[in-house]
Amino acid sequence: MIEFVETAAAREASGTRLVVSAVVPSPWSEAAKGVFRIAKLPVLAVRAMPRDQELHAWTGIDNVPVVLHEREPARTCWSQIVGLAARLAPGAVLPADPAARVEAMGLLELIAGEDGLGWNGRLAMIDASLTSNGERGFAPQVGGYLAKRYGYTPASAEHVRARVMGQLATLAARLGAHPYFGGDKPNAIDVYTATFLTPLVQLSEADCPRLIPPLRKAFAAAADAFGALVPAELLAVRARMFEHHLPFPIEI
Repeated sequence: MIEFVETAAAREASGTRLVVSAVVPSPWSEAAKGVFRIAKLPVLAVRAMPRDQELHAWTGIDNVPVVLHEREPARTCWSQIVGLAARLAPGAVLPADPAARVEAMGLLELIAGEDGLGWNGRLAMIDASLTSNGERGFAPQVGGYLAKRYGYTPASAEHVRARVMGQLATLAARLGAHPYFGGDKPNAIDVYTATFLTPLVQLSEADCPRLIPPLRKAFAAAADAFGALVPAELLAVRARMFEHHLPFPIEI
C-alpha cells in the first residue's frame, strides 16, 4: 500500500504522505513504513537524501521520518506516527483495550524512545566512529554530527551494553511463546522489533542492496557490539515479519 513518488507529487496530494531515508534502513523510517503496511493504509512515500532542501522547505523538518496526513501538523515522533496509524486503522496496529495499549506503548518506547534499543544502537555506532577515527562505525564527520544529536559523550556509551541486554531480555520475556507480540497476528511491537533489530544483525548486500558501503560499515559496528545478545526468539520474530509482512530484501 506504499507508493514511492517524487516530492512535488507528494506535496500536491492529499491523504497520508511519508518521508523516509533514501540512503540507510534507519529503524525509525523502516518502522514508520511498516506500521502503515500492516495497517493496510494507502501512503505516498518520498525518499529523502541528506540535507534535502526541497523536503525541508515543504515539511519544516530536518529529519526523517516525517508523516503528513491531510491538513494535520507534521508528525516526526514514533509515538505520533503509531498513534495516527492506530487511529486510521483501529485494531490493526495497537490493541483496542486501554490497558493493553498502555503496555504496548511502553514496549514501543523501550525500543524506539530516547535511551531505547535504537538509541543505544546508534550510540554504539557513534562511539565506534569517534574512538577509531572512522575506521569503525560512521565516517568521522557523520559521527561528530550525530554525537551532537544524541548527546553522545564517552560516559553515555559506558553502560550501553548493559542497557541493551536489559531491553532485549524485557522484550523476549513479554513475547513468551507467542509467534507475535500481537498474539496470532503482528502489531506495531512486531514491526518495531523487526526493524530495530536490523542494525544488530550483519546485513549482506543481498539483504539491503541500496545500502551504501560506508553506512553498511556503520551498521556493522552495532552488530559487532550487540548481535550476540539478541535472543533467538526475537530473531525468529524478525524473520517471520520479513518473510510474511515486510518487504525483503529491505527496500530503502
